[in-house]
Amino acid sequence: MRVTLETLAAIYRLAQHLSNADGKLQNEEINTMVEFFKDFGLDMDTFKQMVEYGENNMGDREAVSLVAQLDAEGKQKVANLFAKVVCSDQELTEDEKALYFQISDYCGLPDPETEDEEEEEEEPQPADEEDEIVPAFLVACSNGIASVRQCEHEDWNRLGPEVASWIHARTVEVVRFTPRLNAITEQLNLNNRHLVFMLPRSTDATMGDNMTGTILYGSGYEIMGDIVFALETDKGYEIEGFRTKSLLNEVFQYVNAAVDGLLRTE
Repeated sequence: MRVTLETLAAIYRLAQHLSNADGKLQNEEINTMVEFFKDFGLDMDTFKQMVEYGENNMGDREAVSLVAQLDAEGKQKVANLFAKVVCSDQELTEDEKALYFQISDYCGLPDPETEDEEEEEEEPQPADEEDEIVPAFLVACSNGIASVRQCEHEDWNRLGPEVASWIHARTVEVVRFTPRLNAITEQLNLNNRHLVFMLPRSTDATMGDNMTGTILYGSGYEIMGDIVFALETDKGYEIEGFRTKSLLNEVFQYVNAAVDGLLRTE
């Protein structure tokens, strides 16, 4: 469960509402929340910042929106927390129950797990070191040839010019959130990231029509020149490469299927 401090503040704000639903804050409820936030390794100063932001600088609508954006794993953990908060004092009032179901409905939370189910949950498998690679990017040329480029730079000031050089451009622009790109993102389960492609910011008559880009862009707009596929974070919109061979292969397969097999490797 990867979250920002802002999202933690949202979780805290909603948990506080639940703990106060019966008109009194119990030690058991406080301990339940403290144990939850301990898992995120917050130091005391950061924890205080999170609490202050959740209590004083965030509205309920914003808090609900942030929690609703969590991935499935995050929503399950939050559902478990909220259920523990309302049940920790062994006295579930009608007001607590009504507020719990209201928040769960607004945030799209699943049913909470029982303690037995949480204990039986499998430990995540360690990453396969042999699968890890230097961040890779998929280049799709206008002639249908696909190739892989790799770059260790994470700062866009250095990564951007590198990407531009691969497709003979001075600068690039990013295409995101088209219907076809969104569909591939959903298939890939990209962990708070989405698939994008980059293309030359300016084109000339010598650049061929890139049918792969044109199809994935949609709306009848013709994409010219070579393009580069990458990941972009949902928050902050930071460009990243594919860090495993398996994901890189999956991206190629799904992209190629979406364009009816137009791409081929050398």
